[in-house]
Amino acid sequence: MVLLHGTPGAAIGLNSVARSLSHDRRVVWFDLPGFASQAFGLTRFTGLSAETYADVTFAILDELGIERAHIVGWSNGGAVALHMADDRPDRVASVTMLASVGAQQTEGSGSYFFEHTKYKLGDLVLNKLDILIPHFGLLGPSTEREAFIRNFDETDQRKLTRIMPTIEQPALILHGRNDFLTSDWAAEHHHELMPTSTLIMTPWDHFMPFMKPAETAAYIEEFVSRHDEPGVVPLRETIDLAPRRTPFGAIGERLLHWLHFGSWHWHVVAVCVVALVLRKLGIAWVAVLVGATELDIGVAWVGLSVAYAAQMVLINPRSVGAWFKAIAAPGVMLVVGLVLTQLVFRPIGLAMGEFGWLLSTVLLAVLLHIRFRVFTSAGRRELGVEWSRLRHHEWWPTWAMHAPAVPVMLKQSIRHRHPLVFTCCNPGITPGGGIGGESKLESLEGLLAADTDQVLFGCAAPNANSVDERTKLTLELIESETRLGGFPVMLKPDRGEQARGVTKCNDAGDVKRYFEKFDTDSLVQRYHPGPCELGVFWVRNPAAESGMQGRVFSCCRKVMPELECDGTRTIRDHIRSHHRYRIQAEQYEQQLADRLDDVPEAGTRITLTNTANHKAGAIFRQAPELVTNEFERTIDSIAAGFVAPNGGGFDFGRFDVRYTDGDSLKRGEGLAIVEVNGVTSEAIDIYDPDRSAWFAWGILREQWKLAYEIGAKRRAEGVKPMGMLELAFGARRHLKDRPSS
Repeated sequence: MVLLHGTPGAAIGLNSVARSLSHDRRVVWFDLPGFASQAFGLTRFTGLSAETYADVTFAILDELGIERAHIVGWSNGGAVALHMADDRPDRVASVTMLASVGAQQTEGSGSYFFEHTKYKLGDLVLNKLDILIPHFGLLGPSTEREAFIRNFDETDQRKLTRIMPTIEQPALILHGRNDFLTSDWAAEHHHELMPTSTLIMTPWDHFMPFMKPAETAAYIEEFVSRHDEPGVVPLRETIDLAPRRTPFGAIGERLLHWLHFGSWHWHVVAVCVVALVLRKLGIAWVAVLVGATELDIGVAWVGLSVAYAAQMVLINPRSVGAWFKAIAAPGVMLVVGLVLTQLVFRPIGLAMGEFGWLLSTVLLAVLLHIRFRVFTSAGRRELGVEWSRLRHHEWWPTWAMHAPAVPVMLKQSIRHRHPLVFTCCNPGITPGGGIGGESKLESLEGLLAADTDQVLFGCAAPNANSVDERTKLTLELIESETRLGGFPVMLKPDRGEQARGVTKCNDAGDVKRYFEKFDTDSLVQRYHPGPCELGVFWVRNPAAESGMQGRVFSCCRKVMPELECDGTRTIRDHIRSHHRYRIQAEQYEQQLADRLDDVPEAGTRITLTNTANHKAGAIFRQAPELVTNEFERTIDSIAAGFVAPNGGGFDFGRFDVRYTDGDSLKRGEGLAIVEVNGVTSEAIDIYDPDRSAWFAWGILREQWKLAYEIGAKRRAEGVKPMGMLELAFGARRHLKDRPSS
């Protein structure tokens, strides 16, 4: 019996299994050229490929006078054994592939080009640039590094794919289910290719020759003993001692088959998309797939690097450090993920099945997210803020807030036979009743048609070819248009949301600075001092109380947060130590940038934001006590009197209201409508910090149900809903044109 070691490796790695074999059999094992002692000094052989090693082995057998032998190839030694069986089948009694490589499709990415590109890069780093790497001898002798890389690079595994189906000698494929260097699915594929093979799948890993030498020797000995004499019919069987559990369920079988045998180009694209869409969870999923040997680490690295590079182009394309991070960070994460998956997550997945693999992915995503931040005070503060955001729905992303309303939308779409029937609401607001990108000026003109002094007058800011000219024309408009009331005035982009660009201008300098920042169509509007602000959601309901067209669906105060200083700490310290304000510290610190290091006197109160928007730091609190009959009638008369330039009315949406005090508001007095938001606006009491996620989801479900029902009534009157293509192009146009800040 001849034992062939793998790459990198040496004969010493086979000592234990060789000595565990039967003493009645002659066993030969030696160092292949380029490794350790380079036995027999066979210098006439050039090259270090598996084919060359096959010739070397036959030469050694000739020197030893051995005419026929069983060939056992461990790891890359399996490629040598296959070439020997193909070259001189009369001299090979049997072939044992021990945790062995084989067909090209099972090697890493499965691509000859991709794999040999990796080998050449490895040669560059380990053998050409090694002098620049302070490795302190840990990389081993340079001769062995060269042999290791050359053996991989000079071996063409595409030939093995051709050889394996033609092998006539008995073959044993002895593999470990937990082999992280040569995948278990590779052994199963090799068994399919080789018609004379027996597959024994053990629960061990790649290093069974010295981790389980006696057990490994017993399997090999039993197999070769059957075939000492030529002509014995090979057994075609599978002995699975560690049944495979698909990491991601039965549905994942097709995915895994595609990962194993699909094109590496599409694997790179898939990894990139998953990383960009699912972020850290996607990266963790990729890392777990790599650790489970389902996906090649090189392919995963390229895909993640492309994803990082795409982000760098958008964020900071000129930063050399950012580009280096795009290359290095994915490699570090994949290595960490590989180690953790093999040591921790793979056992969990194998023990718990599909749930175990899902749990492993989530745990790895958490670890990748935390990383080294836990070791610094700033990092721990960031993690504390993130934990606070996670604990309450007020800070959740939009998709998480609105996801529970999707079943209602689907049900209503089926009931009314159109998924976008809600866009028939608000025929006076285009496009789609205010689905996105609507003109604030057109909506304001519709409100002004109600002919009431409770709507703040506004008009289009003049356009011009330069900032100075536009500033001049706008100043003339403010001076001449008495309904604007002079300074201060509000300037805002005509199309935008979430208070982007909304600016209070106190003088000509503020107007010029606004136009220097925003060159879009804008609206100049009369200013109302407030100081209070309210979000009022109104829905049309002809069956409402006599004399009214609808009802107030929700009413919510917009509270501007304040700090009370203690006289000893800076404003920055106050913000970062406050249990709530620290969650939006970045926004507050941006607005108070020139005062953050001040230490105000004790008792001083500082307003952190004057922008009545949740993302800018305002606090929303439900205020049903403000909804009196008088107040509701006032809102109803304004909503019912809405007539847009196209003649359409208003059915469903939120008014932003400024008012002086609660008592006047309850009488329907002292209020001013700033603007109206259409069909996709929210009843903002869903963000009340004192209410639960269940409350918010209930409001959203009811809101969308009403939108569909009102839209269906409008459709019956002849209003046409938007089409899916119209929606897609409109969304694209809106995202392209909206102001950036």
